[in-house]
Amino acid sequence: MCLAMSFAQGGCDIMVKSQINMLCSSMSHMPLLYVWRDSEVTSQHGFELRIDITGVRIPGQRFIRHDERAPSLLNGTYDVLSGLHIEPYYYRAKGDKRFVYLAQAQNDWDDRVIATQEVRSPADLNGKKVIITATAPCVFGNLKHSLEIGGADLSTIEWVRVGRGDGGSYKAAVDAVARGDAPAAALDPPFDRQGEKQGLHRLDVPAVPVIHNATMCANREWITANEDTTHAFLRSMIDAIHFFKTEKQKSCEIMEQTIARHIEVSSADEVEHLWSTWAALLSPKPFPHPLAVWNVYNLDVAHNTKANVVGPFEIWDTSILRDIDDSGYIDELYGGPEEAANPHVNAAI
Repeated sequence: MCLAMSFAQGGCDIMVKSQINMLCSSMSHMPLLYVWRDSEVTSQHGFELRIDITGVRIPGQRFIRHDERAPSLLNGTYDVLSGLHIEPYYYRAKGDKRFVYLAQAQNDWDDRVIATQEVRSPADLNGKKVIITATAPCVFGNLKHSLEIGGADLSTIEWVRVGRGDGGSYKAAVDAVARGDAPAAALDPPFDRQGEKQGLHRLDVPAVPVIHNATMCANREWITANEDTTHAFLRSMIDAIHFFKTEKQKSCEIMEQTIARHIEVSSADEVEHLWSTWAALLSPKPFPHPLAVWNVYNLDVAHNTKANVVGPFEIWDTSILRDIDDSGYIDELYGGPEEAANPHVNAAI
C-alpha cells in the first residue's frame, strides 16, 4: 500500500505518494533510471521510486510483455511509464485521451552502428546485411532514416534480427559482426566500445533528433488526482539528470551495481563510456524538442490514416514542467540559464 506523505515546501503543505511505481519500456532507458532511483534524489521530494522493466528476465520481477505497458498504466498498476512513444496516438485517435507525455530526458539518438573496417560510410552497407535488435519506429525507423540520410540505399540492405540477452545485452550482435555474420550492427552504448575491442569501429551516421528512451508518460486522471506527486516526480527527474551529469563517479558506481550486471558489462571503461554518452545527451530542462517530436511522429503515426488525425503535440503537456522551470529551479541548480541550456540537436529530419 502506498500512502501519501505530507511535508512542507515553500511554506505550503503538500501531499506526495510515498512510492511512485514506474514501468520502463526497455533496459536501454535504465542508465538514467537506475541513477534516478538509487541516488536518493527521490527521498528529497518525499517518495521512493520503484521500477519494473518490460522485455527482460532479471531477478526481482516477473517477465513483463511490451503489450502490457498501456493497459498497466490505464488500470493503475503503474503511475508512470518510461517510453510508449507511439501507442498513445492510436488510443487518442480512438477517443481515449488519458495518455499524457510530461517530460523528455533526451532529444537525440544514443544508438550506435558498429561495423567492420571495410565499411567506412552508410553507402558501403548497400547490398549487405545489417543486424538489428529491435523493430520499434523510434529505434529501427530512426536507424533507417539516419542511414538513408548518410547515403545508404535501404532497398538493397538485408535486415537480420538478433535477439538481446535476458537482461538486455547486445553482446550477441557484437559477436555476430566480429565473426563475420554481417558487416554491421545497430546497438546501444557501451557495446560500441565492446565492438572496438574486437577490431570493429563505430560507423559515422548522421544524428537525427527523435523522441527516444526516457519519455515520461502518465494517465491524465492520475495526474489530476496526484498534482503534488506529479510536481515532486518531475522535480526529482530534473535532480536525477543533474546528478547524472555532475556526479560522474557516483553515477558510474550505481550503474556498475545495476545495469552493468544485467547487460553483461564488467569493464570500468565501458561503464564510463556509457556514462559519457548519456551525460552529453541528457537535457537539464527535459522539454521535448519540436524536431524530435515531429520525427518520431513521422516515422509511424503521420502515415497511418487511423492515427494521423491526432497532431504530433496533442499528447504533450509540459505545463507542470514549465511551472518548475519558470520558478528558476533548474537555472539555480546549474548556476544560470546558459549552464542549464539543453544540448543542441542536428536539424536533419
